[in-house]
Amino acid sequence: MTQTMVNLISMLAVDRCHRPNAVAFLMLTSHILGDVPLPIILGLIKDKLAPSCRVGPSGDFADPKQCEAEELGIRKSLAIAYAWVLWALLFYELCRRFAKREIGKARAEEHNTLLMQEEEDDGTREDSAFAYYHSQFQPEGLNQSAGGDESSPLNGRDNP
Repeated sequence: MTQTMVNLISMLAVDRCHRPNAVAFLMLTSHILGDVPLPIILGLIKDKLAPSCRVGPSGDFADPKQCEAEELGIRKSLAIAYAWVLWALLFYELCRRFAKREIGKARAEEHNTLLMQEEEDDGTREDSAFAYYHSQFQPEGLNQSAGGDESSPLNGRDNP
């Protein structure tokens, strides 16, 4: 998941007045729990598993022969780094499934009579919210019969 989507989700999860604080808290926790300590922790793990693979001031390994012998330690430290990424992906997936379930519950509880009403066999809707809604917004004169009122705006005559 990209940083843009994480920011968007954090802003939509709170009220409008709390959005700046939500983004600030998200940035703080992501730095405290993620990108600040992780390189240090992974470096310490690598130093424990492969102590001879330290890079000197010249940019070369301090002891290249011994570093080759500690290839298993380097592989283990890389496996730990990849496991950390998989751990994050696992939590993203759990959050996605939880959010999808909550959205489904909210949609099931939503009562929308315009979408849930049934039509009669002849295609008309009797005594429904749909008919009531549209009857409230029709111009005067449209509901009248064919031999309607002469003061109707649709008959072409001016009203006195």
